[in-house]
Amino acid sequence: MTANIQDDVLREILVRLPPKFVFKFRCVSKRWNEIIQDSYFLRSYACGRKGSRDQLLGFILRAYKYPYPNTRPRSEPRIKVLPLHGKRIGAFPEKVGYFISSSNGLVLCGHHHPMKYYVINPLTKKWVSLPRPCNHYKEVSMGLVCEENTAQLVAKYKVVRTGKPAMLLDNRITIETYSSTTGKWVESVLVATDKFCVYPWPFIAPFVLNGVFHWVASPNFVVLYDPNENHIQLIENPINEMVRQSSVYSRSSDGLLWCGILTEFNLRIWMLPKSDQGYKRSCTIPKEEWVLVHGVTFESLCNDYSMIRDARLRPETHSSKFYSLVFSSWNPLIVLFRIGETVFVYNIPSKSVELLSYRGKPPIDYGGEYIWHPHFETHSLSSYYLQ
Repeated sequence: MTANIQDDVLREILVRLPPKFVFKFRCVSKRWNEIIQDSYFLRSYACGRKGSRDQLLGFILRAYKYPYPNTRPRSEPRIKVLPLHGKRIGAFPEKVGYFISSSNGLVLCGHHHPMKYYVINPLTKKWVSLPRPCNHYKEVSMGLVCEENTAQLVAKYKVVRTGKPAMLLDNRITIETYSSTTGKWVESVLVATDKFCVYPWPFIAPFVLNGVFHWVASPNFVVLYDPNENHIQLIENPINEMVRQSSVYSRSSDGLLWCGILTEFNLRIWMLPKSDQGYKRSCTIPKEEWVLVHGVTFESLCNDYSMIRDARLRPETHSSKFYSLVFSSWNPLIVLFRIGETVFVYNIPSKSVELLSYRGKPPIDYGGEYIWHPHFETHSLSSYYLQ
């Protein structure tokens, strides 16, 4: 009876702790390890963390002007991390190559020539090597999704890969999907409602929202791919301009798709309502269905916030251009952007701006040659254990 009471008290304590601490406590004793790996505790932990928002740990920097190893000077690191003050991102071994994508605390890295890819948990410094994919592409785009797993303490993830010999428009796309459950790559050919071409790595990687991959594609689409249903959907971007890196996407808690587009002069936010069929349709969703919910000019931001104006005038900034980063993972009405090396958090409803402080100094950023990837800490225990 006493042992059971002690176990119940321990569970009540553990369920309130962040995943990185709970994961480490598996090493305290065999009994602690059994309690943490128990499926009942894992489900209770997942339910207790629901509604908790992922914390931003910092940024992973990637210089896209060095896509291949022989073009990168030795003084330039393959992966540079900029953790926020009081946070820790972790370490990346040199052998894993370049940063490609991240999901729920896991990171996909690799070399494209030859094709070697790794999934890493930088906090635990553990990684697994993926088998060689089926196809070789001159231009390739890849993404990673780590699924929430409440039944066992093992990361379940998928890697999606696509590419073409050249930037050619086509309504057919070949997608390779690797599953950690099967340990194999599976190839499928899908047909879309219009001709398109996804932008290749290292310039743009697909982002994952609610388990669905989203590619920014030419001429002016966002491409949705659901690996569970093996379905592809085209949605026109809300404006006709070439958006590429200046566009970011998010989903609200009710599953609605949001799009933020950064131009030379302003930031605009759109929301896409769902029809009776949701976002899965037999036709391309037209840009007219997007609803503009917010717009702000950079001139007004500079007039309203002295910290933004000062960042643009700072000599070491080298550029007064605004660079779009990403929506926050917990709210599509909170967006991150930067001016040179200075990062801001803009809260749209309250129209407030905060300055983000990080440790370390990024490389000199002339013309935005570095892509800044925000890296979030997951609230799921399963992503901490790779096998």
